[in-house]
Amino acid sequence: MESGKIAALILLLLPAAAGCSAPAQSLPPRTAQEQMLISTAADRSLARIDFTPVAGRRVYVDDSQLQAFDKPYVLGKLRNFVSFCGGLLVNRIYDADVVIEPRSGALSINESTFLLGLPQIPIPLLGQGFSTPEIAVFKYVRQTGIAKFSCFGYDAITRKLVFSSGTNYGSARISSFTILLVGPFAFDNLPPIPKEADRTDYPLTAAPPPARQPGQPLPGEAPPAPPAPAGGEEQAAPGDAPLQAADDGRATAGNPSKGD
Repeated sequence: MESGKIAALILLLLPAAAGCSAPAQSLPPRTAQEQMLISTAADRSLARIDFTPVAGRRVYVDDSQLQAFDKPYVLGKLRNFVSFCGGLLVNRIYDADVVIEPRSGALSINESTFLLGLPQIPIPLLGQGFSTPEIAVFKYVRQTGIAKFSCFGYDAITRKLVFSSGTNYGSARISSFTILLVGPFAFDNLPPIPKEADRTDYPLTAAPPPARQPGQPLPGEAPPAPPAPAGGEEQAAPGDAPLQAADDGRATAGNPSKGD
């Protein structure tokens, strides 16, 4: 009888003792897909601007009029294009020959969705809501990153206009579709991610190179010159015919010996 009570007590305590654990997971506030859309659109917009009028001149980039979502990236990319076109970047406006003022008209993402089927339907139940699953016969989702940039440059002393870029647009897109609950199948026009991004044999974990022996040249370095012969004698150049040594008891080339 006592054993039956103990068994019943164990069965009652099992639900309280049961449990599970899972590692905590956290995600950044922005996805990589969103960042790729915005940064690629910015790259393509800034690449249309011609900065060759400031080649060879000291340039200061005034970002006071630039209000963009990813301003540090946009500003760094713009400075990169200025330097690539021959501009000499300076950090103070007092040291500049030309001042460039960039501005942004748009840098964000548009999304459009088409659904043929049943969308999610929220159902309140006992103070807690849940939604029915989406049933998609056909669904198409398109995200487009759009960038609009323009800038102009003026002489730092005379304040005269040096160049004006006009309005420059750039875009990037990711599209996906689902058919009969199968999918999504995605395609885009983003730059491909190189396969080297998945490499794990980093140089820090690779085996160290073999030790260099004393006197061994470095890779790409010419071997050291041979030492000069002792006694100040000149070494014969490669390819020269060996000369016969002159001595009292031997004949030189073309001369009879003294005994003849």
